[in-house]
Formats: sequence, C-alpha cells, structure tokens
Amino acid sequence: MSDETIYPDGFGPGWEPRPEEVEAFQGELPIPAFGQAPADEIPIEDIPDEMLGWKIFEKATGKPWPVINQGSIGSCVAHGTVNALYYTMGYEIANGDREEWKPLSREVIYGGSRIEVGKGRLGRGDGSIGAWAAKWCKEYGVAPEELIGPYDTARCKTYGAHGVPDDIEAKCKDHKIDDVTLVTSFEEACKALASGYGISICSGQGFSMTRDKDGFCAPRGHWAHCMSLIAYRKGGSRPGCVIVNSWGANTTSGPQPDGLPPSAWWCDASVINRILKEEDSWAFSGFAGFPARKLNWVI
Repeated sequence: MSDETIYPDGFGPGWEPRPEEVEAFQGELPIPAFGQAPADEIPIEDIPDEMLGWKIFEKATGKPWPVINQGSIGSCVAHGTVNALYYTMGYEIANGDREEWKPLSREVIYGGSRIEVGKGRLGRGDGSIGAWAAKWCKEYGVAPEELIGPYDTARCKTYGAHGVPDDIEAKCKDHKIDDVTLVTSFEEACKALASGYGISICSGQGFSMTRDKDGFCAPRGHWAHCMSLIAYRKGGSRPGCVIVNSWGANTTSGPQPDGLPPSAWWCDASVINRILKEEDSWAFSGFAGFPARKLNWVI
C-alpha cells in the first residue's frame, strides 16, 4: 500500500486507528470475534455463492439503497456504521423480524462515539474509531433521523465536539443493537453477510474511483476511512465483496452491474482480507449472540 492520499475534493480522513481501544472493547463483549460466533460454524460451502444486499434491501423496503453523504466533516465512522445497520435492518424486514425501515441519525453515532464513549480523547478535529461507534450502538442505541431532522454537517460537528444532547440520548436506549463482533477475514465476512449481519470496515486502504467493466475498483493509495460491506461473491473467477461509501453519488464512476448503487463498488477478496486484518471492522446483529439464522436466501 503506497502512502499516496487520493481523497476527492471536499473529503478527508475520518478514521483513527487505535488498536488498544479495539482490544479494550473486545474484552467487554460476549462474542469478541466473529470466529467465535455460532454463525461462523456454517460451512462456507453451505452459504449461497453470492448475496447482493442492496437487492434484498430494495425488495424488502420498496426503496432504493440509500446514498448518503458525510459532507465536509470526517464523520465516516458514523456513516459506515449506519450503512452496515441498513444492511442488517433490510435483512430483518426481509426475514419478517422488523416492520419498517427508517433512516438513522449519523450525527448521533458520530457524537456519541467521540464523546460519550471516547470521552473526547481524540481531541480537536474530526474522526472516530470503529470500535467506539460499535460500542455506542450496543450500549446507548441509535436514533431515527426524524428525531433531529435530516443530516446536517454543522449539527454533526457540534455533536462531535460536545456529545449527544441528553434528551436525544435518552431516546436512543429504545433502539440498542443487541450485539457486535469483530470481523477479520473475507470468509468471515461472507458468513456474516449471509446471516444478515451488516459490516462496517475501517482501514487505511484507498481505491481508484473508477469501476472496471465488472464493477470493481482497484486498490490505490491510502485513506484513513470507514465504509461498509453490503454484498459478497465467494466463488467464480473473481470473488469479493461490495463496499458502499459515504461520499454521495458522484465520486465513483463506471459500470454498475446488477444495479449496483452509485456509491458502491466491488472489491477483490484479497483486498477485503487486507482491510479486515487491520482489525477495526464490525458486524452488527439485531439478535443477541449472532445465531446462524435461517434466512430466505432466494429473495
């Protein structure tokens, strides 16, 4: 991985690598790593060859995959977490475990991760840690966007500096995520996604912003960034996962096979492994313990 940085205009770093914070959070979890979860016991050959999460989301909700934009603030950790939660929510709707999908507040996760969880230890400036966002979702909960209004960068900056207002924080407790766990390999990611668990990914891996004929973006340069995984293909000539970003609809160009969202691209399995080995990527469950769920894999 080169040291070249290739952020599009208006965007920049938003993830802070802090292995000690990841390790501390894992020590609090009943299932600190996905390799210890019941869902990981499913043989890889028993899961479908591919799962296109945005297709399932669209069929379950009647809406296109949400294209979100963090704007000119390094709040990518919150946005990557929200995209992972949208995957989990879409599967819950498809599986009959949830009645409706609602947009989630990214400002709440951003401010909560930095201040209530992180206690302001990152200091001034932007950014957060994947483990802190996961901890916020598990211990404090999430808030529907309708509670505070559409995403606003000024509000995000305020929450990131001062934390979540007490009245908003109190309402999050009704929407806690039952469990989170660390994902560290492509095979684990495939099994998690096949069981309906969205994954936030934090790493220093950058990419070209132009998809090739198959919808893949090549790894290129360095980003301190958080995104999420919303699909996988475990076999064939080019196994990989789909990464969805939070820089809006116009920063990535090129073919979009199978109606790939404009903010997303395919990524080769070897690169996914490299990202996950940085060990700040999290699967989000709506059910305690990450069971091997019996999903309708033909949706």
